[in-house]
Amino acid sequence: MKTQNLRTILLTICCVSYLLVGAAIFSALEYEEDQEMRKNMTILHKTLTKKYNISDEDIGKWLQYLDSKANIDADLYQWSFAGSVYFATTVITTIGYGHTVPKTNRGKVFCMIYAAVGIPLALTMFQSIGERLNTFLAHMFRRVKKKLGMKNTEVSNTANMVVLFGLFAMMVTVCLGAFIFRYYEKWTYFKSLYYCFITVTTIGFGDYVALQDSRETRFDHTYVGISLLFIFFGLTIVGSVMNQLALRLLTASQTKETTDQLLVEGPCLCEKCSRRESIDIFNLYPSDLSTTLLKNYEEEIAFTTYKGLHRKRASI
Repeated sequence: MKTQNLRTILLTICCVSYLLVGAAIFSALEYEEDQEMRKNMTILHKTLTKKYNISDEDIGKWLQYLDSKANIDADLYQWSFAGSVYFATTVITTIGYGHTVPKTNRGKVFCMIYAAVGIPLALTMFQSIGERLNTFLAHMFRRVKKKLGMKNTEVSNTANMVVLFGLFAMMVTVCLGAFIFRYYEKWTYFKSLYYCFITVTTIGFGDYVALQDSRETRFDHTYVGISLLFIFFGLTIVGSVMNQLALRLLTASQTKETTDQLLVEGPCLCEKCSRRESIDIFNLYPSDLSTTLLKNYEEEIAFTTYKGLHRKRASI
């Protein structure tokens, strides 16, 4: 228990340190340009108000008009059925671009209720689909290893090759999606790549949002379907990969901890299990048990049960 608490504290410290380091880098990269922009906008504001004798109240109304005009001129009407499907997708997937928000109180109340039910449902769905994909990949790798005549053909759902293939699939998904949005949105490839990554990782800044640029000819529903398909497929791939990486990080120290504990206590000396204990410690545990922990998503339960059984056998 003490080791588990220590591991939690260390992970928390690492996360907070990573947060602070990232904040320092972002500040160094963006602060000067932001200050320059603020200075230029202040000068522009004073110039326009003085030249055209515009009051602050009129400027506020003008800004409100521009915000409403952007929603009206968007390629996908804000609260049409297709637009509502797009909005509902950003809610339950926690992307939350911010380009569309409910304005009425009844809409805000329903949004909170809808999100409270939809977010766990969507996360469970993505996790379930991701697990099926990992199972399929593991099966394919087992068949390949069998075809190659390898002795050890066992491949778990969380094996290194499965995780690496998932990372490759995530990269391919983002890159191909960037080509699609570059074609339809007329963005540069870098902007499209940035939009795809921010979307599938559910960050959703909202600085780039598909189906929002004003044009004389609006997009057909085919592009709307492509956008939604990209979001769901991308979230499935990325969610699965991120989950596997997090589980590996979580169980890395736990596997070492259990192995060290067994080595300190020593193997069971009775005739029935001494040979098995020796095999568990030196051959099976570092790899196979770690794989089992990741595969079943029961790290703490498996660890506690194993220690209890070992101590029980040792006391016989």
